[in-house]
Amino acid sequence: MPSLPVHSARLLLSSLVCTSLAACSPFTTPHPTASVTVPSHFAALPSTTLDTDLTKWWTAWQDPLLSHLIEQALAANLDIKSAQARVRESRAYTKEAKSALYPTVGVMGSMMGGGMDWRHPVPPLLKMASPDIQDPATDGHIAGLTMAWEPDIWGGKTATKRAAQHMSLATEEVLHGTHMAIAADVAANYLTARGLQQRLALLEQSITTLQSLKHYASARFNAGQTTQADVQTIQAQIDSALAQQPLLHAYLDACRHRIAILAGVPPEQAPELPLSGGLPYTVPAVPTATLPSTVLERRPDVRLQKNILEANFQRLISAKTDLLPRFGLEFFGGDGRLRFDGLPGVSGSGGLMAVNAYLPLFTAGRIHAQINAADAQLDQAVAHYDKAVLTALSEIEDAYENRFSADQNTTHLTAQVAALTTATSQAKGLYEGGRFTMQDVLTTRMKKIAAQDDLATAQTQRALATVQLARALGGGWNANEWPSTSARPDAGQK
Repeated sequence: MPSLPVHSARLLLSSLVCTSLAACSPFTTPHPTASVTVPSHFAALPSTTLDTDLTKWWTAWQDPLLSHLIEQALAANLDIKSAQARVRESRAYTKEAKSALYPTVGVMGSMMGGGMDWRHPVPPLLKMASPDIQDPATDGHIAGLTMAWEPDIWGGKTATKRAAQHMSLATEEVLHGTHMAIAADVAANYLTARGLQQRLALLEQSITTLQSLKHYASARFNAGQTTQADVQTIQAQIDSALAQQPLLHAYLDACRHRIAILAGVPPEQAPELPLSGGLPYTVPAVPTATLPSTVLERRPDVRLQKNILEANFQRLISAKTDLLPRFGLEFFGGDGRLRFDGLPGVSGSGGLMAVNAYLPLFTAGRIHAQINAADAQLDQAVAHYDKAVLTALSEIEDAYENRFSADQNTTHLTAQVAALTTATSQAKGLYEGGRFTMQDVLTTRMKKIAAQDDLATAQTQRALATVQLARALGGGWNANEWPSTSARPDAGQK
């Protein structure tokens, strides 16, 4: 293929020089700033605390079954699979936006052939005398290389690429937030189920004690030492306890079913939760964080809104560049041949280059309307980011307060159970010494069981408050489990 003509080469050089000189848009777009002032420390914590590693906070509970159920759900949960698919989709869109910065190159080719009517070049009498003589035929081919490129002179396409990159990062934060939510959901249902198992065991003890108390009251009634009303009152307590059993069992099964669904299996395959007496887990110490700003950088919901804000900022930059001229560069180079029967064939090769320019003069306000819409969307994104920050700070402070109040409640109820345990032992001794009746002993035992039930409920609330705090601090996800391979936005922004 011959070289390009001199004027075409100059045309190409001029276009490239124009592109390099016009490096950015003359429209300045200031970056928005958040209006929320992040505090220097959390009110519930001293400023000298150290950060707790919350990547896999559930391992601090020292419960192998809890860790297994959470890891199983994180590996098979359908919401996580859906979020992973959205990440792949957003990365594909990012690659598509990036491709607009490069030239489009293609290869084209065609072949042709057929008869041609040259207004009877063959004399009619000769054609009648020799019917085999036909009109001349033709055939030919052409093939070449095409290229089209619109240089990103004002940075509009680069801004669009950055917006796509930030939206891709936003979908990754949705995935991280899903990881965090699933881990907390499994733990909450597991710990609730454990608490229900304890309450069911205490309820069985309560029913047994009430039945013994009824038996004792019936004997006293037969001996004329009490009334029928006392016996009926005890029976009503037994019926009330029996009525609670199916409700607690249904609640327990609902927690087990929820754990199964989170793991992507039917409720019929819900895990069994054997309880070998006492608490199967150890509630860990209060997780801490040094700075609120550090926690905000770790929370996926705040990171999500920040990337959405950055994406809208880049879209506004891109929308403003539509007011500026656009330039395009096109090139075609090829080789072809055309031949007619009875005539010499024609062939040749060459190239054609063109520079296109477009400047919008009148669009009935369409471009300005698009800029105003992008500007409004950016304001919305800033408001959503500020709201996410405020929500995160509120959730953290509330979670700390819930955990500390649960600690105090558990401490007082533990002391109450200890006191009633002592009272039950003393009542038994007094009964054996003839100073207490059996009813006194059984009544004291019922008070102890009721206190133990309150303690079991408080321990469950304390465990749930700890899970809530771990989630509020942004724990429960690891970026290495789903590495971010999408290109990070460029550092330079207009």
